[in-house]
Order: sequence, then structure tokens, then C-alpha cells
Amino acid sequence: MPELPPPPAPAGAALHRRLPRHSPGLILAPLAAITLLLAAACTSTDGATLAPEAPAPTTEAAATASPTSTEAPATATADTTRTAPRAIGVDSPEVDRVLAHLDELAATIGSRPAGSEEERQAATYIAGVLEAAGYDTTIEPFQVTTRVDGSTLSVETAGGEEIAVRPFMMNGSAAAEAAGAMVYGGLGGPEDLAGLNVEGHVLLLDRGILSFGEKTRNAELAGAVAVVIANNEAGPYGGNLGSRSATIPVVSISREEGELLRPLAGTDASVTVRAAIDRVEAESRNVVGRSGDVCRFYIGAHYDSVPAGPGANDNASGTALMLELARTHRTEGLCVIAFGAEEIGLFGSQDYVATNDLSDARFMLNFDMAGRLDDALIIGDAALTDVLVTSLEGLPIRAGQFPPFASSDHATFLNAGVPAVTITSGDDPQIHTSRDDINNVSRASLATMLEIATISLNTALTGAG
Repeated sequence: MPELPPPPAPAGAALHRRLPRHSPGLILAPLAAITLLLAAACTSTDGATLAPEAPAPTTEAAATASPTSTEAPATATADTTRTAPRAIGVDSPEVDRVLAHLDELAATIGSRPAGSEEERQAATYIAGVLEAAGYDTTIEPFQVTTRVDGSTLSVETAGGEEIAVRPFMMNGSAAAEAAGAMVYGGLGGPEDLAGLNVEGHVLLLDRGILSFGEKTRNAELAGAVAVVIANNEAGPYGGNLGSRSATIPVVSISREEGELLRPLAGTDASVTVRAAIDRVEAESRNVVGRSGDVCRFYIGAHYDSVPAGPGANDNASGTALMLELARTHRTEGLCVIAFGAEEIGLFGSQDYVATNDLSDARFMLNFDMAGRLDDALIIGDAALTDVLVTSLEGLPIRAGQFPPFASSDHATFLNAGVPAVTITSGDDPQIHTSRDDINNVSRASLATMLEIATISLNTALTGAG
């Protein structure tokens, strides 16, 4: 789920806080075929299935690795008497396979910001999964200009030792650099700073009790040249100063980094703090798995994350669910896309749509967050949404909308005239924070969302046939 601009949102940020480059209206493409054919069968009467073709090599040599958590699809005799789409039978979708993919993306690889080495590693993993499932797979790079947090914090001790930590610029901080000796000021309240010599110093504070804005105001009044706020729980975080703008650099660091720096407070160590958002050119990439020469049906999910956390729910969960659907539903004309650079503005889907012919596309199902069930929604094309919601009667999902200025990769396909929806498990206050880790995902929620996704894809394939 994109967030513009970086740095990452503070704890408690709302779902899908993003500013996409387009504000799509709903394109009500004709879907009479889906409505009329809900009862049609997707398999031939004799039960035959299509024989998978050998996958073509990927465009990057590193993408040839196949993860151990997938199996090659079974082969069978092709039935050429029908033109309706038919999934190649392997077995039923398995939630434990979804969890295995999620663990690889969010725990093993971790945070996957657009253009990063970790995003490239995730693309390689995804390509291997799709190849093992029998898809012709390519990794398709594209350039993005993005804003990244370029903040730095370095310490030079009296003994000449140099220490560097990775801070994040607070929203509302001055884009500036400052240096001085470091003073520890506890929680940053007036009573904490009373009696301290803060004038001209870098003030190290702990997160908690007071708002970031209040801490910063107290620091400025005391004469601090910069504020560093250490987390009160494991991992990094992002934050903002509320309605105020600081006149000095204000950055956040992890609890572990705070514990490293605290013994240096009150010593002769010199601390330099730079709060900055830089614009950089980077290479992101889409991973595309194709079954057949023409893409008629699409499933997709973005696999990048924000820098602040490993993005387990947002959106390793949606990507992992999509990969399991791809394994069990390989169908002539089905194309599977893992989008890069979604969090910074839907760049992956925009690049794909700009460089590919969508004239044969019948639908696009996008999965954005599937790991924490809370008012699950289908959002997008009204006619397609109605068909899917009808097929999901009895399951905890409804038609809905994103908040203002919110969207996902389905919007790019809608703008191109393709009936498209995003299926999401709902709100999650942990997204875009360090707390969106593997522990933020529920197996039960994933199992429910996998059932919803399976029925949705079967329904869409049946109607499109």
C-alpha cells in the first residue's frame, strides 16, 4: 500500500494512506458474460485437464532458483473441444503454502522498499515460485524516481571511534543538519529537561507519554540543535510532529540504537544529525508469469514494502496468497503479476499497463493485504464487485471503498478499461511500521482470505469463459 511521500507513517497510521498518481473513476465495462455464466463449469465433462508447457527462462539469470515450497503441476491429456478457461488441476489451495511464502518474503528477506536489493531478492524468489508452477516467467525492470529518507546520524567518540545508526526523518522536521555533544533527556517533558544543559546540544529522548510535537517544542525551547527519539519497543519506526513544523532536525531511531547511544550522552562524543528526504533514480521490477500467448485474465499483488518494516500484511500476505492461487489455477490466458514500487505511487502497475496490450483482458483481481481480517472489502469495478460479492455470500466480505486519496494497483487497470477490483482483509493499524512483521499475520485470517480469493477467481474465470 503506497505512502507518499516517505518517511513511513507513524504507528497507528490508517489503512492505505497513499497518494496515487491517478484518481480513477469506476469504469463499468460490460460484464454480462460473467453475470450470465455463473453456473457454467470450468472443466470439461470428461475431467481432462490441460498439459502444462515447459516454462521459458526468466530475463534475469538469478530468477531461475525454484523454492522448495512449491511442486511442479501434474500433467494430463489436453481437451481441445472447449474454449472456456480451465484451471489445471494440482490440488486444493493450502494455507500453509501461503504462510511459507509470506515467511520467506517478510521474515527471511524483510523490508523490501522500491529499488532496494531486498526488493530484487523478492522478485527473484517470486519468479522461481511461478516457474515451478509452470508459468513462462519474466522479470521486467523499470525506472522510478522516488523520494527516500536520506537521514543520517553519526557519532565520533573522544577516543576516535565512529558509530553510525540509521534514523528516519520525522514528518514536520526541518530538513537540516546539526552537530553537538549529546544530552539524554528522558521522555522530554519540562521536568525531565529542568537542570540539564541542553543549549547547543543534540537531545536524545525516549518515545512515550508526550507526543512527538510536544517533545520537540520542549527541546527547541531548551535550545537543542537536534532531537533524536528512540523507540520504546524493538525495531525502527516513523512518526510526525502533528500540526507543528520544527526549526531543527528531528529523527527517530530504534530502541536498540537508543541503547547504543545512551551511554555516550554527557561525554565528549560529537554527534551529527542530518534529516533529509532525497530524490533518487532507482530500478524496480515487475514479475510476470504467463500461461499462454495472450493475457486474458489477471491476478496481481504488490510485493514491495515501506522501509520502516518487513511488510508482512502489507503486502507479503497478498503476494503469498496470489502465488498459491497461481499454483492451483494455472489456466490458458491467466497472467500473474507481482508489482514493484506500489508503495511510492503504483509505478509497477502503471509501467505494465503502459507497455502491454490489454485489449484481450477480461478482468483483473488484485490482492492487497490478506493477513489480518477486519471488515474485508472488495473495491473497484461495480459490476464485477457485485458478481463476486454474490458468489461469496456467507463469507465475511462486502463491497466497499478506500478512504480518500487511497487506492491500489487495480486502479491502473480500471483506468485502462479493464474490469478490476482489489480484495483486501481490511484495516490494520500496524502497516507501515516495524510491527507489521510475521506476528502481525493470522493464519485463520489467511485461510479465510484464501477461500474468498479462490471462490472469486473461480467465479471470474467461469463468467469470463
